[in-house]
Amino acid sequence: MTEQTLSDTHDRLRTQLLPRPGATLVIVFSQVRVPAGKFGLSRLFERTRHACLFLNDPGNGWYLGLDDRIDAAVTSAIARTNPERIIYYGSSMGGYGALATGLRRRDGTIYAFGPELDLGRPGSQSAASGIPEAALSIQVLSGPHPYPVHCFFGICDPVDAQNAVLAQERLTGACMHTLWSSHASHDHLYSLNIIRRLTRTFDRDPAAELGSKQLIAALDPAPLAQFGLLGERLAAGHRIAPDDLQHLPGYPENPGMMMLAARAAGRNGDLQGALSIAEQAERLIADTPVLHTLPKRWRKQLPLFRIENLIALNRLNDARTLLLETVRRFPEDAKMRDLAATLRLELAPEINPAG
Repeated sequence: MTEQTLSDTHDRLRTQLLPRPGATLVIVFSQVRVPAGKFGLSRLFERTRHACLFLNDPGNGWYLGLDDRIDAAVTSAIARTNPERIIYYGSSMGGYGALATGLRRRDGTIYAFGPELDLGRPGSQSAASGIPEAALSIQVLSGPHPYPVHCFFGICDPVDAQNAVLAQERLTGACMHTLWSSHASHDHLYSLNIIRRLTRTFDRDPAAELGSKQLIAALDPAPLAQFGLLGERLAAGHRIAPDDLQHLPGYPENPGMMMLAARAAGRNGDLQGALSIAEQAERLIADTPVLHTLPKRWRKQLPLFRIENLIALNRLNDARTLLLETVRRFPEDAKMRDLAATLRLELAPEINPAG
């Protein structure tokens, strides 16, 4: 950061204030796995003219138990910058922090991407960070929030789908933006230049920006809630029937539902069925322009899942062929290298994925 910054540390909470002159103060909550000394989304907001208070919980504790520290940091930032408006902003863990803090303080607009309203549920990011189930919930609002509340959820992710339904039920008057996206909707929207357009001034209508890229998906509560519950059951180690997903309204258009059905078939020992469903999901993505813009790390789960099933079926040549094709399409990662080692396949040292 080129401007003067003011930093503070606590056993868990890290803060950094970028006290620019201007009308807007953005309170930016870091996502998970941002190490101490760093702040999530800092590069994005350094390119704006906004004053910014960056917050991080580097222990991935979902900002639980830090309300007083957060409030003190926000109050100090307001006193130093004297803003005309306040924005609470974050994604995933940061989305929860932004939503919980903004709703509690009631003094600014909220932009929350993929927030969890009930922490610690099976399959969620908070559970993966060790947050116990029912650690904390965002409850029904007693009345409308005095400022706009924007919540963004990717309906291709079962946890996001379920939280979209919970948010619709609990957050009176909030703007629910349900998207053809994954949990990494912030990364997805950034890749489409939507995030930069929204954050430059915070004056643009998010719905109009999302609609311009055909990203808006219907919020149909019953099937999305069931998608989320089935995802929870599978994540908790239970078996579910692929048919339970395949009979849901919206299944033929939702590759996330198909991915979960494929995993369910694999868990049940139907490896050929799992392959078939995963192939169907990949064809849907290839044939649907908006789905083809999904983040690469989400899309590549499908071919990697197929490779694992081909190996289990002892179709090793098919697995090698698909792995080479996958490495050409997506950035190489540790899982690809592990699969290559299993298949005794040497990957090319440098490959430039086409996307």
